[in-house]
Amino acid sequence: MALLPPDPLFCLKSNMGHVHNICFISNETTTTHLLAATEEGFVYLWDLKTNRVKSKQKLGTAIQTIHYFDSHLITQEKSGLVQLWDINHEANYIAVKKYECSGGYCRSIIVNNILILPHTDSALVGIDKKTLQKNFTFIPEQTKLGYVMCLEAVKIANNEHVLAGYETGDVVLWDFVTKTQRSNTRLKEYITSITFDSVIGRGVCGNSSNTLQFFTIDKNYAIKLKCEVSVTNDGCNIVQLRSDRRLLACGGWDGRIRLFSWKSLRILVVLNQHHKAITDVKFSPSIVPDWNSRVMAVTSGDGSISLWSLYN
Repeated sequence: MALLPPDPLFCLKSNMGHVHNICFISNETTTTHLLAATEEGFVYLWDLKTNRVKSKQKLGTAIQTIHYFDSHLITQEKSGLVQLWDINHEANYIAVKKYECSGGYCRSIIVNNILILPHTDSALVGIDKKTLQKNFTFIPEQTKLGYVMCLEAVKIANNEHVLAGYETGDVVLWDFVTKTQRSNTRLKEYITSITFDSVIGRGVCGNSSNTLQFFTIDKNYAIKLKCEVSVTNDGCNIVQLRSDRRLLACGGWDGRIRLFSWKSLRILVVLNQHHKAITDVKFSPSIVPDWNSRVMAVTSGDGSISLWSLYN
C-alpha cells in the first residue's frame, strides 16, 4: 500500500495572491523571518515565530525576485525595474536607488556582491548590489538564443562562474573573473530553472516538458548531458538543491513538489499541498528555532507558503 505524503509543518496564508519569490532572513545561527514578493507588487514579511505577517508594503508591480542583505532589500520587477530599499526598524521600506534592465521572468542572482541581470540581445549585465551601478556585461558568442530564462552561480576549480539557461534550450557558462564565455551546450527548449552542485560538477535543468535533464561540467568546462528523468506531468518552474547536497526539490506546473535523492536521483516523495503551479522553493540557511530544524519553504500561484521539515 502506497504511503500518503506527509503534511507540512505549517501553511502561511494571507490573501497574498500569486507569490513569485521568497527569501529567508537569517542571522549567524538562526532563521527568523521570510520575505515574499507577489504579482501585485507587495512584499510580505512573515515572522516565523508567530507565523503571522509582520509587515506588508507595496513596492512595485509583478516583483519577480527579492534579495535581502544588511537591512537592505533589492526588488526586481517583470518590467525590468530594479530597486534598492533601505529597511528601517519599523519594517518600512525606503527607496534608495533604481536601475532599468531587460524585463522578463529571469530571476537575478548575486555573485560576490554583484547583481547579475538579464540584458538585451541575450546578454547579461552585472551591477553593484549596493550602488546599482553597472559594472560589466556578458555578451554570448551565439546569436538568436532568445530570452534569458534562468541563472545560477557555480564554482569550477574554485573560481566563480555563471550559468545561464535560454529560451532556445541553450546553456552558456561564463567565467565571472575574466568575463569570457567558457562553453555552451543545447538541451530541451524553454529552460525554466537550473541548479548545480559545484562539489561533484553535476547540475539539472527544469523546462516546459516532463523531463528533467542532468548534466556535468568537467575541468575543461565542457557541458555534457548525462541522463534524463521523466515525471508525470509537463512543466517544472523551479529546481533547488539543498545545501547539504542530499535533496533535490522540483516544483511543477501541476502544483506538486517532487523530492529526489541527489545521490541516486531516485524520487523520495511527491508533496501535493498546493493546487496551482509551484513558483519557488527555498531551504533555510539555518535552523528555525520554533521548529528546531532547517525548513523548506514552498510557494505557489495559490497565494500560500508551505513550510516543511523532511529528510533532515
